Amino acid sequence: MKKNFLRTSFALILSCALASGVALADELGKFRVSVADLAVSDGLSAANKKQILNSNLISSIENALRNGRKFELVTRREDAMAEIRKEQELAKSGLAAGDAATEGQLANAQAIVKVKVESFAFGRSATKIPNLEGKYKVSDSASLGLSVQIIDTTRGVVTASFPIKSSASTGTSIRNGVGGASQAVLNQAIERAAASLANQVSDTIFPITVLQVKGKRIWVNRGNDSGMTKGEKFIIFEPGEALIDPQTGENLGTAEMEVGEAVVTRINPKVTVMDITKGNPEEIASGFLLRRPVK
Repeated sequence: MKKNFLRTSFALILSCALASGVALADELGKFRVSVADLAVSDGLSAANKKQILNSNLISSIENALRNGRKFELVTRREDAMAEIRKEQELAKSGLAAGDAATEGQLANAQAIVKVKVESFAFGRSATKIPNLEGKYKVSDSASLGLSVQIIDTTRGVVTASFPIKSSASTGTSIRNGVGGASQAVLNQAIERAAASLANQVSDTIFPITVLQVKGKRIWVNRGNDSGMTKGEKFIIFEPGEALIDPQTGENLGTAEMEVGEAVVTRINPKVTVMDITKGNPEEIASGFLLRRPVK
């Protein structure tokens, strides 16, 4: 009874906090993030480094974050900043329309997403077919290994770091000659990496949270823009006390306790419905967190 009372109290407190957070978000606008210029490991060859730097990786990451609709994306990319400065100078020159902004101030990002390419491979494997002149069995593949940091700009500290791995490949086909690898395969690997990164950034800044529990069914604060898929499995955690580093005083998160699992059954525009497949539903309450299993 005491445990249920404490859990109910926790849920009420968290609900109030979430309500305050929503009100604050409505007042101040969406959480602002920016994506830093792409960094590349020294371990990559010069050719691979050039290719990945000239790819659409960063723009795909920005699109994935923007399409999630949880963030306001502000740019800090060098090429875009140069254009912004030119426009600001034009606004100050007197040649622009009277209602143009002349202050030259940019909205600040509350978090910076820093991406470094740790590994990259893209190419075509080819095997000559015996007794068939000029015929080859070919297959294309691409793979990416990224390290990602989320940096809190208000405190200048790294609040989270995680790896992202992505790959794509084609089946084997017969060609007249070897040729080069299909750009579509690389684009597919990049899109997968961008989607995975955007989901993890969203889950880090705005954890997936239980809104309501009815029997073995729960509703969570994610909709059809979250990257969830029907049948996807999640682990349910009960939040605990804050973990404070005794030497630095830094808040390292909470002592979460795994209490069950749930599977996505229906994805609505703003909320997702899941069925509890493991654990006691009576031990799960509003305010509990859900995370994707670590692969």
